[in-house]
Amino acid sequence: MVNRLSAGDHNIRNSGSARESHRAPVSNLWHGAILAVVLVAGFFAVPILHTMSLSLTSVQQEGWTLANYQAFLSEDRLTDSLGRTLFLAFSVVLISTPVAYALSYFLAFVVARRWRALLLLLLVAPFWTSFTIRAFAWQLVLSDGGVIAYGIGRLTGEAVALGFLYTMGASVFGLSLFAVMLMTLTLFSVMVSIDRRLIEANAALGGSRWRGFVEIILPLSASGWIIGALLSFIVCAGDYAVPTLLGGGFRPVLAQVMVSTLKGTFDLPMAATFAVVLVIAIGICVTPLLLLIRNVRFQT
Repeated sequence: MVNRLSAGDHNIRNSGSARESHRAPVSNLWHGAILAVVLVAGFFAVPILHTMSLSLTSVQQEGWTLANYQAFLSEDRLTDSLGRTLFLAFSVVLISTPVAYALSYFLAFVVARRWRALLLLLLVAPFWTSFTIRAFAWQLVLSDGGVIAYGIGRLTGEAVALGFLYTMGASVFGLSLFAVMLMTLTLFSVMVSIDRRLIEANAALGGSRWRGFVEIILPLSASGWIIGALLSFIVCAGDYAVPTLLGGGFRPVLAQVMVSTLKGTFDLPMAATFAVVLVIAIGICVTPLLLLIRNVRFQT
């Protein structure tokens, strides 16, 4: 009897030690997360809070004030720049979506597996160079004396002026190239994990490829599109290089107005106001997508 009790106590101690050893990695992970929280607070939370507090000050008066926000809302030039910023970002997402879906479908379901890595490398390779250098290169291509205009002139026998450079369309085009790459990668990472037996079952039941895409691939890949759309929208809304080099400065976006304010008057509170307004506008625009991705993950 004593032996049985001692054996039972030994088993209890072993199970307790096993549970403790099982909990140990979790506690270690929490200890490791403290550093990540400190870094996030230091590099993101503190600068954002400082920018928000700076936007509530003014170079004309002391103390807290909403004068900068009132000035922003009262000037059509500033509100129009915000509208152009959001229009640019929305346009890029809308144009990039069908192209990215076509490329992702081709990579995931058409191309042989041994060629996927090479094609993905070719897709990403142009983006190994600087963002600014690529914009300068597209200036040479899209200008009136560039390669496209020269090729059209040789075909028609007449000099052609494209008139495309330094327009909003040129900015949308330049940013769409980046968004297509980003959205294709996020979509492909989801599409490649879709069970091919679902596609085969659709074909066996007489369903067309289009029906299989709409009823199977499109719902299952929605999370990949949402992530790609979020990243593309945020990057495009805050970009300065492409709207400046390809779109010119004739109809500036908010990032260009912010930089011109810093260069011209060095009004830091007003520039901080532009940054806060842009962050708030982006947050309002992406909130529906954030809610949608939660529903998509819950359903899948």
